[in-house]
Formats: sequence, structure tokens, C-alpha cells
Amino acid sequence: MDPISTAVLLLHPIAALTLIWIFVRQRRWRQQNLLLRGTERATALESHQATGDKMMVAVIGVIALAFGAHIARASLDGLKVTAYLVPGHFHGWAGLLGLLFMIALWRAGRATRDLKSKGKSFAHSKELHGRISDVMMMLVTIHAFLGFIYLLKIL
Repeated sequence: MDPISTAVLLLHPIAALTLIWIFVRQRRWRQQNLLLRGTERATALESHQATGDKMMVAVIGVIALAFGAHIARASLDGLKVTAYLVPGHFHGWAGLLGLLFMIALWRAGRATRDLKSKGKSFAHSKELHGRISDVMMMLVTIHAFLGFIYLLKIL
């Protein structure tokens, strides 16, 4: 594979690794939540919420980057631009599944915030948010491993 195709294909994994690193840091909130108090906790919570909103946009961007890389790859290979768009492997389908989980995670986080700001019970929503995060971490790990295997196959 020529260097341009390789560089185009590596954009998605590099962006995804950055996003995984942010996701792991974001999950540290669960420990910080128990340790911080007062203004420090409020500031950390605001940061957690803002990062969650940015991550939602970033996930869509990383997925768009993957589709863009496949369009560019097809074009460079002299094929129709749609040739590589439909995933023919679990890695691609897991990415779309991950998007659905990320939307659920983001919505649960926002629901928790809204319930708390209204003074309503938010324990169930907070627990759901944490559980979805746990499932996401497992899915992200599997997805990254399969992506590495897939990358070795196509490079």
C-alpha cells in the first residue's frame, strides 16, 4: 500500500486512540465523585459534563473520519467511492454499535444532570450512566483490538 493510502487509513485509528484516552480519563470521575467536596467537586462535575458533550461530537467525528478514510481508500484504489463503505467485518459494525451506546451514555448523563438540577431523584439515572460506561469500556477494548487486526489485514 502506498504511503498516502496508509496515512489516510491511519487517521481514524490515531483519532480513535486519542478519544479512548479521553474516555478513560472521563471514567475517572467515578472515583473523583467520592473523594471531592464542595467547590472542587462542582468544578470537576462541570468539567465532566462539558467533556462528555465534546466527546459526543468527537465520536461522530471519528466515525465520519473512518467513513472518509474508506471513501478515500476506494478512490485511491480506483474503485467506486462506496466500495468500502458497508462494513464487511465486526470492527465496522461494532463502531456503529458503539455510536448507539455513546448516544445512550450521553443521554443518561444529561438526564442525570437534569434530574439533579430539578431536585428530583437521580440515583437510577446516575447508576444507568455508570453501567453504560462500563459496557462501553468493554466494547471499546474489543473494538480497538479488532481494529488493530483489521488494520494489519488491509495494510
